[in-house]
Amino acid sequence: MNHRHMVAFWRALLANGRKLRSRADELGWKEALRVSIISALRTQAETVPLACYRTSHYFQDTVSHEVEAARAQRRARETEALSMHDASNIDKIYPLVFHHGDRLIRYTRLPAKKQSRGLIVFFHGFNSWFHTGPLRPFDHFDLLAPWDTFGWKRQGSWFWGEKGNGFVAAMVQALIRSEWTDPNQPIFCMGSSMGGFGALYHGITLGCRGIYVMAPQVDLKAKIEDYGLESRTNPYGFLRGESLDLVPDLLALADAQERLPPLFLIQDLYDPVNEFSRHGWRLVDCYHRKRAWYGLRVHPGAYHDGDGSQAEAELFFSLVLDKHPG
Repeated sequence: MNHRHMVAFWRALLANGRKLRSRADELGWKEALRVSIISALRTQAETVPLACYRTSHYFQDTVSHEVEAARAQRRARETEALSMHDASNIDKIYPLVFHHGDRLIRYTRLPAKKQSRGLIVFFHGFNSWFHTGPLRPFDHFDLLAPWDTFGWKRQGSWFWGEKGNGFVAAMVQALIRSEWTDPNQPIFCMGSSMGGFGALYHGITLGCRGIYVMAPQVDLKAKIEDYGLESRTNPYGFLRGESLDLVPDLLALADAQERLPPLFLIQDLYDPVNEFSRHGWRLVDCYHRKRAWYGLRVHPGAYHDGDGSQAEAELFFSLVLDKHPG
């Protein structure tokens, strides 16, 4: 133990004598001392997650220019014609190819670094040629990540399809089943934004064991209406066919389930792409009515992102398994 650790130890001992004694009664002295030292050495960012998020996006003016300007900027970025294919080498992140009928989808499969406890399916966000994809394996979970290069300008189809045809969803689920070789192996889903929709849609459909999402798009029909019902020349309009009813209804899917997978959802309250009240909240309300397990971290901000992490997702899924091993 170095000098810093010794100082932290004595401070923890003096300041938390009664708490330390209580911990010792429960955990034993050795474990109680270890926990106390770790607590004393933690930084503000480790003990107060709110302190390390994008505080510049907190409490922005939600009535006038700030949120509306952010929303307009995102919309322009989503509808612009991208030509990323030749300039990108992201396909190297997805070296495997799965054939389904006369179509194919690229994907990656990363084994757990240690003993595997299950399979996590990772769904990336919109602009498929921009994102970095899964960069490292999990400690205790195998990782499967499909690459959605379908949809408008090949930027993504919400892991569902195009023009009212859900062929991508069928392909993704066939891929998952081909890699999910052990029926006793638990399966989990995670994703952000477009990938949040994919994780929720496929996770609920497959009856997975848990879902971890950031800033998910929940109501695709509402997004299509936002971008104009008659317009097909944008990412959302390209999803619909002759009828809006052909677009998947995630809320109806969730409401029809007898049991829903445990959910952890992270989002800004006034997310300029998926306002919480129109998306995440409506799904949480369904969870609440069904008395299903969910956790939330909703920041008082206006940003399309979240402060989630691969490490937190693994912790959440591990807690699910620790409670119900299967």
